[in-house]
Amino acid sequence: MAYTGIGPDALLLLSRNKFEDSKEFYEAHKAQIKDLVLTPMAEIARALAGDFRALDSGILLEPTRITSRIRRDTRFTKEKHLYRDNVWMCFMRPKAEHPVLQPLLWFEVQPGEHHWSAGIAVWDQTPAYLRYLRERISSAPEEFLAAADCAIEAGGLLQAEAYKKDRAPDAPEHLKPYFNAKNFCFMRKSEDMALLESEAIIDELRDLYAGLRPMYRWLLAAMEDFRMRNA
Repeated sequence: MAYTGIGPDALLLLSRNKFEDSKEFYEAHKAQIKDLVLTPMAEIARALAGDFRALDSGILLEPTRITSRIRRDTRFTKEKHLYRDNVWMCFMRPKAEHPVLQPLLWFEVQPGEHHWSAGIAVWDQTPAYLRYLRERISSAPEEFLAAADCAIEAGGLLQAEAYKKDRAPDAPEHLKPYFNAKNFCFMRKSEDMALLESEAIIDELRDLYAGLRPMYRWLLAAMEDFRMRNA
């Protein structure tokens, strides 16, 4: 199926849906949201499915299972908007089988902030796993840094949320951003929303994810080794 594109009408509809923030508006425009937003997102997922299967046969690729819902779950959040204006897909193994430690690849469209982003992330991991990652990097830093260089060369810039206290005061400076990170990602972020209108976005994502493959494989091997050690 050819990619139909995510155009200005789709972005405006998402923004207006959040602004109106009503079930009545959403239900009246639900079919339009599906046609203009959710269907093109599914088309992107299908276009990239072969690349992801070659990377990891366990990655979940069914669009309805990997695409965010438009209706928010507000039960445990301070922000009480019923509807979001952003939409994303997470390419990862099923959470039920791999609840915490797996690497996560994503693609997100954010009309409210006028950008789209994609990348690979290590989010919300346990302190024990982060300690293990530091040890694994220390044992073979060249292997990890080679994967990081591939991600950066493909346009995935490092973004890291650091601990307040230095966790590795004696580490080499070029490794400190990783050793002191409780969350980190390699992210490509762009304000070129026109790319979303054509298959150019698929080409852009394919090139980025190709550059992220070594980091995904490094993180996947780390996850599997950690689990074996702690089984």
